[in-house]
Amino acid sequence: MSHPIYLTKSDLKTARSCTTKLYYKKLGYPTIDRVDAYTRILADGNFIISKIAHLLYPEGIYISANLNSDESIANAAQETIAYLQQENVTLFEPVLYASHKLARADILVKQGDRIEIIEIRSKGFDSNAHENLVKYRNLSLFRNKRTGHVGGEWRYIIEDVAYQVGILQEMLAEHLPDRIVEIAPYLLVTDRAKTTAIDHLASYFQIQRLSTHRNSFSKFNGIKVDFTGDIQELEKDQFLTKVSIETEVTELIEPTITSAQKYLGYLLERSSEIFAPISKSCKGCEYRASDRDPRDGFRECWGDLADVENHVLELYQMGRIGGHETPLVNEMIRQKKVSMFDVPLEELNDYTYSYRQLIQIEYTQKNKEWISEHLPQIVQQVQYPIHFIDFETSRMAIPYRAGMRPYEQVAFQWSCHTIVEPEADPIQTEWLDLENTFPNFQFAESLMECLGDRGTILTWATHENSVLRDIYYQMQAYDYHNPQLQTWLANTAKLGNKGKSHLVDMNALTLKHYFHPLMKGRTSLKCVLPAVWKTNPYLHKIPYFQEYYREVDGEILSPYDVLPQLQIGDRIQVVNEGAGAMLAYQDLMYGENRDQGIDNQAVRSQWKELLYQYCRLDTMAMVIIWKHWQNLCANP
Repeated sequence: MSHPIYLTKSDLKTARSCTTKLYYKKLGYPTIDRVDAYTRILADGNFIISKIAHLLYPEGIYISANLNSDESIANAAQETIAYLQQENVTLFEPVLYASHKLARADILVKQGDRIEIIEIRSKGFDSNAHENLVKYRNLSLFRNKRTGHVGGEWRYIIEDVAYQVGILQEMLAEHLPDRIVEIAPYLLVTDRAKTTAIDHLASYFQIQRLSTHRNSFSKFNGIKVDFTGDIQELEKDQFLTKVSIETEVTELIEPTITSAQKYLGYLLERSSEIFAPISKSCKGCEYRASDRDPRDGFRECWGDLADVENHVLELYQMGRIGGHETPLVNEMIRQKKVSMFDVPLEELNDYTYSYRQLIQIEYTQKNKEWISEHLPQIVQQVQYPIHFIDFETSRMAIPYRAGMRPYEQVAFQWSCHTIVEPEADPIQTEWLDLENTFPNFQFAESLMECLGDRGTILTWATHENSVLRDIYYQMQAYDYHNPQLQTWLANTAKLGNKGKSHLVDMNALTLKHYFHPLMKGRTSLKCVLPAVWKTNPYLHKIPYFQEYYREVDGEILSPYDVLPQLQIGDRIQVVNEGAGAMLAYQDLMYGENRDQGIDNQAVRSQWKELLYQYCRLDTMAMVIIWKHWQNLCANP
């Protein structure tokens, strides 16, 4: 490997999941989930949370660094050490480097012989729940409630900090051997238990995409964030919480550094031990070939086994076969038997999943669709009008308005296709709000007006129920008075553990009553629609479906791949999945395209059209599948 050998925090996380991935990562193999920094920062809220954190430490000094050479890393680490010789100093993104172990702390505050390492995270944290666990159960949100050890969804974050602390300890021992320095690790997190008093807080942050500097190794890589509000007001208003993780980090330092040394040994010695055995965990491997780079990590690991048709990795809940501790799939892989048809049927004995697995194996072998004996009755009993609905929503790390908490649900768009009676054409209705930062009540009122209280409401999965439930409780929390809406929400959505949702979940119906071999082990709308669409030509002739038909080189495209693209600025843009819709919304509300002036109206109109056509297809996709089910049930 020609570039410097070092192990970063993200390298360590990669290696913990699979050491072979570390090898591919260091060689720059392509991944299928790589997104640019601007998109990622918009998505997870770090762009604002990090900026707020920096504003809280106005004396902070930023350490610039570039990972292009050993010399650059050494210089940045030396600069960090030089600043740490001062009695008091605050550093942003200081470089911690020792024995090929490399990390950048978010904020480092030195006061005398005490150094605070502060990790900024936009991940939601509930200080009330945390304090109650500490006070009454001698636990914390960072610990497993059964074992008491550091675990759960916070563990990898605390491992990150433990890695930083371990490196800093080594640096101080080498460069400041005569001083005893206390290192106190903290998280600075978004607190769901707190509210803001600042209205429209996000509007005070301006984000600008700059030219990308791939080697700058910064949280703000290629992004410029400005704050135009009152800094003193922001300091008083804090909805962030600084929480000590000293005991948790102490518990994890030794195993974390030990693991890091092992992985570094693999890299430095070019050891074959870096190559982990293939297993069921490879199913989610992101190291796949791209249009620009043909190197395929998954294929290199699996060899000819990667090309086996009807692969066992495609079997529904394949990891559950043979028990949780020693999955049978891993033994099959070891024996190079990786077809789902190699699965011993007697091992499919998990009551929850085995029926679906048996259906998938049988009807994949037959290459035929399957419907349950109950689906015809279910389809026949659905009452008209039938409403197919889909929502687009967003959650931001900062509160939308004064009095609100972080990560509250915001519903900004819905689409509905309604079939009034049998054989009637679907009628489409839609709603989108890009003006108000919290449009939920208007969203629900317009939806209620569209749906009324007659007929059947169909969704795909449970997201729509969750959104309506959230809006019901938001009405109470923010004293929004509309008795009719409150009653309608209570009668439509399942609000708690008890009660019943009056929304019919087509994803659940698919799981119980429908299978197509092209779906493989998945039941998402993006998998079911192409399977139905590509193999049933009669659907292409139905007039209101025809706009989604396109064939390229003899292959019928998924309707999601037919959605029109638009030239916006210097890029070709398309919205064809939910995350893209959320990012487009956040950009229009808070990003580069939020300006609603005359000069930006054309760009905003283009983005609106992309949002409309995507949400519109989601509900039309459900209509296509429903029409096909009706046809199957009428002609079994």
